[in-house]
Amino acid sequence: MGMLARLVRLPIFSAFSQFGGLQGIIVVSFYRIGHFIFYKLRVPVMQQICWIIYRLLELLVIRLLFDCEIPAQCHIGKGLRLPHGPKGIVINPYTKIDDNVTIFHYVTLGQNKQPKTAPIIEQGVIIGAGAKLLGDIKIASSAKIGANAVVLQDVPSNSTAVGVPAQIK
Repeated sequence: MGMLARLVRLPIFSAFSQFGGLQGIIVVSFYRIGHFIFYKLRVPVMQQICWIIYRLLELLVIRLLFDCEIPAQCHIGKGLRLPHGPKGIVINPYTKIDDNVTIFHYVTLGQNKQPKTAPIIEQGVIIGAGAKLLGDIKIASSAKIGANAVVLQDVPSNSTAVGVPAQIK
């Protein structure tokens, strides 16, 4: 077996591609650092200095270079997967995402008409490319959202939402 074939089978390469390659790893790492600064860093002066540095780097690297918005204020659990990288992903600061969620490129998780409302995404949800999840909705565990779907209502567990506006199947 060739050297390249052995490298591809290593767990690190599997994990690397699962998280969207280097871009996905950088974006999720930036989010984790920002989330720590925003919620856990308790030394006020240090928090302000770190927050300013974080925001500048986030603007230059995450928003301009990788074209995505994942604010430190949102809550994201373990195992977020971005299989095609972070390109075009926009997440509202009030969004809550549970563990092991997969988000493809150009997905929007945002508010509808009411301020400070955003989707709640439970464990194991898969959100297809270009999907829009808007408003105070709940996507229950292991649900699937089809590509380019516009979801404006709750999606039950183990179901699929497709279409514009999305219909539950």
